Amino acid sequence: MIKVQAHDFSIEKEIKSLLDKNNNVGAVSSFVGIVRDKAKDKDLISMTLEHYPGMAEKILKKIENEANSRWKLLDSLIIHRYGELFPGENIVLVITLS
Repeated sequence: MIKVQAHDFSIEKEIKSLLDKNNNVGAVSSFVGIVRDKAKDKDLISMTLEHYPGMAEKILKKIENEANSRWKLLDSLIIHRYGELFPGENIVLVITLS
């Protein structure tokens, strides 16, 4: 599943949601990307990620399809945020079940 959204996500809730609809899961793997507090050794106040509807989803779906072709995954979720984001905030969440 692919989600491109402005609002933050809860890692725990997203994992629970995937586990609730999948039986026989032996492993959960996750990756969280966060906004850094520096860019080229300068303090970062915020960053703005633009979203072009359809384009980001298409690329993320391609990544998801490649992962599914390489590994036997039961399910996966990719969330990518857009908008103004501040240091320490979540940007990306990837969860896979196997």
